[in-house]
Amino acid sequence: MSSNTIKLSLLLCLSMCLGIGILRFSYTALLPGTREAFGWSTDFASLLGSANLLGYLIGAFTAMRLPQDRSMSTYIQISAFAGMFSLMCCAFSGFSEAWYIAWRIISGISGGLMMILSPSVVAQCCELQDRLKINFIGFSGIGVGVLVATLFLPYLDQISVQTAWLILWGFALLMSTVLSLLLQQFKPYLSLQAPAVTAHLPLNSIFYSLLTVYACSAFAYIPHSLFWIDYLSQQLGLSLFWINFNWILYGLGSALGALSAYALARKWGNFAALKILYSLYIMAIFIATLDAYPLLTFSSSFFTGMLNPAVVFLTSYTILQLYGLAYKKLWSIATLCFAAVQLIGGLSFSALQYLGLSYHQQFILAAFVLLLGTMQLFWYTGFSRLKTNKHIQPDSTQGEGTK
Repeated sequence: MSSNTIKLSLLLCLSMCLGIGILRFSYTALLPGTREAFGWSTDFASLLGSANLLGYLIGAFTAMRLPQDRSMSTYIQISAFAGMFSLMCCAFSGFSEAWYIAWRIISGISGGLMMILSPSVVAQCCELQDRLKINFIGFSGIGVGVLVATLFLPYLDQISVQTAWLILWGFALLMSTVLSLLLQQFKPYLSLQAPAVTAHLPLNSIFYSLLTVYACSAFAYIPHSLFWIDYLSQQLGLSLFWINFNWILYGLGSALGALSAYALARKWGNFAALKILYSLYIMAIFIATLDAYPLLTFSSSFFTGMLNPAVVFLTSYTILQLYGLAYKKLWSIATLCFAAVQLIGGLSFSALQYLGLSYHQQFILAAFVLLLGTMQLFWYTGFSRLKTNKHIQPDSTQGEGTK
């Protein structure tokens, strides 16, 4: 790989690792210990999770409105350092509830901005033939960040929760600094003005099908992302060791997510790979209901961790390959839909749980919604299309200007 390819891969990997892996999932991994150490109620802890989702929605909407020019690198740097600062501000107890809510919203905004702007910067700066490789390595950062956050769990009985948060803050500071240096190198490659995008994009049923199943995956992902620890402890009665073991499996799966999607896409093509991944995703969620078999619980942890970053990476890359210059706008729309469904779905699942819906019923509902989304993907991307379009080839007239 060329020097620029390595640097762009690192830039995107650091953005995804910090913006999604650490800023989002560090809270989920450290929640039980933090809740106990800071004396938070279960309702307030849940509210903080919703605050982060709200911030992610705000960040995605803001990114969609920003120009596709050199200013993107500045916004990424601001997002990285603001997100890093939010970790430090959540490390200390004794502040008002509004303090923690505000910083969890800020961390969500930072993640939403980096999720959209960083791939857009890379798309402008990379060679066409390097896109798949760079995006695969870059989106692996989501899983790396989740894994970093989960690796603290076995040691929380030896270090304080505050120390764990501050260690993550140190990682975030280092990543933000390196990311800032990389962005400065590629800033000259970015357009001084936003490139012209045709007002009437040639959108068809394929894009809307991708958008629909992607939004369904956001809904289906909620029980595992919000209630998995409570399910393991309250429903299954697992000890802290086995709860931590499940979360580490989740982190390991996340680290392998983009790799699995990359391997499938190289062999079968983007759409076939997405169908396989979403089908596995349905099964990974559903088998959580079969709690009489510990191996299936472990498998559910591992595969849900793996499949979320897998479909995020491959959906983003497919939109980039199909729509080129319009990538930032369309990936913004996809991310905005994902964030909105996550927020609404999170509130809905919380309400359903309050009304008495069991964990098993929540997993079944999540799997059913994703099944509907996956079925329409099969419908709109038939096998005959896949045979003639096994690997999506970018249209050079649509692609971002390569450097």
